[in-house]
Amino acid sequence: MHILLLQHLEIEPAALIEALIADAGGTIETVRMDRGETVPSALAGYDGMVVMGGPMSANDSHLRYIADELALLEKAIEADFPVLGLCLGAQLLAKAAGAEIVVSPVRELGWYPLQRTWDSADDPIFRTLGESGLMVFQWHGETFTLPDSATLVATHPDVPNQAFRIGSSQYGLQFHIEVDQPIIESWMEAGASERSELDDDGIVAIRSESPEYLPAAHAFCREMVSAWLVLCAVAA
Repeated sequence: MHILLLQHLEIEPAALIEALIADAGGTIETVRMDRGETVPSALAGYDGMVVMGGPMSANDSHLRYIADELALLEKAIEADFPVLGLCLGAQLLAKAAGAEIVVSPVRELGWYPLQRTWDSADDPIFRTLGESGLMVFQWHGETFTLPDSATLVATHPDVPNQAFRIGSSQYGLQFHIEVDQPIIESWMEAGASERSELDDDGIVAIRSESPEYLPAAHAFCREMVSAWLVLCAVAA
């Protein structure tokens, strides 16, 4: 199993997702946008693609790598090639499928509840999401409209489009389940506007809630990555 990983920033790694792919015997080829590395123009030689988050927008068409990622994701959609996109990665996948990227009705910063949808019951990944839902970490100011070709598999009242599936194995997740406490701390340190919006009380809340919610988020991440790699193997 050979996975292409598109990473936009040093502080936004695949973290637990990367570790789980490696534990499953997969190999990973990482392309770093912040180092000026080039996005591949074709999918040949890969069994799946993971697209990570970042502070840039899927609407930033003036950035060459954003345009290249969108072009590659369009090819993936056409070929029903396995994709896992997180936050910006989800927005890029949605845009490649014809959706719009818009300002989020709520700037989600911190831990928020995630609920399943009716369509998640038969989904290979989200059917494991319990009826009580899951607390997930959010760090975004934009969201996406749901592509016509997509099935909504997880939601939240404030920002309804939380996770979607296109085809058999292409998933976009607005939230982060790959992060750990040091990564969260690095985002709060680097994000001046986010710190300002959270204020001291919000930062304290995140620090106190993270140890409580991270174990369940990581458990779901393990289930999700395991199920997605099965889909990658089937598609290979």
